[in-house]
Amino acid sequence: MLEEKLKALVSKQATDNIAYQIEYQGKVYTHRQDHIFRSASITKIPLCLSALKKGELLDENPRLDASKKVMGSGVLHSMEDTRTMTLHDLVTIALIVSDNTASNVLMDYVGFDQMDKDFKEWGLRDTELKSHYMNMNADPNKMYNIATASGMMTALNLIYEDNEYISQPIRDRMKRLLRQQQFNDRVGGTLDDGGEENHITVSSKSGTIDKLEHDVGIFKMDKEILKFAVLSQGWPTNLDGRQFLIEVGHLLKAEME
Repeated sequence: MLEEKLKALVSKQATDNIAYQIEYQGKVYTHRQDHIFRSASITKIPLCLSALKKGELLDENPRLDASKKVMGSGVLHSMEDTRTMTLHDLVTIALIVSDNTASNVLMDYVGFDQMDKDFKEWGLRDTELKSHYMNMNADPNKMYNIATASGMMTALNLIYEDNEYISQPIRDRMKRLLRQQQFNDRVGGTLDDGGEENHITVSSKSGTIDKLEHDVGIFKMDKEILKFAVLSQGWPTNLDGRQFLIEVGHLLKAEME
């Protein structure tokens, strides 16, 4: 059974700092799902939900100042002539190429207090964004941006399940962007996913920093959806963490097939 196979896989790893929540066909598989991790980029999912919701409430798609560029993942830091971008385009590159500059602009657009209010209202357990990405002035010993597997599963359910908080147009946009996400070689690395929709496909958002590897998203086959939130840290190398996520993907793929 999937539960036993997941536990056996986790028990063989070089770190025990692993958590997951997986939902499929009415069953929920969990392991340390409420353990708090540094979030890395997976909290760009609820960040973009919060930004799109504000734009929808104000009926706007404003051009925002993107001139204060930061390094790390993304493309904006390499685009010398780009000074402003629309809200919708910033959300697009924050998700599909995990752009840090775009994400910071979205944080400022929503505001940290409003993000915190949104996350709490939506029931995202222990999910917080308190600092910009690539903030070199932040205390390296503090965890400003945090997440849990259970909280990220709640974020997925806001996108893939009917709910009172997120409108259908926003949900449709988020589904499309997560499907286009380009860093899909973690849990989705087991799939031969060339974009065709007649087999298992992956829509996801990964997160990586030193010795930490997360992946959050769905496998889809026809009308069936398997949702996963897998968080991990303390790896000898990031390659070890990515290999673990790929092996998780093998188990999930086999379960769907």
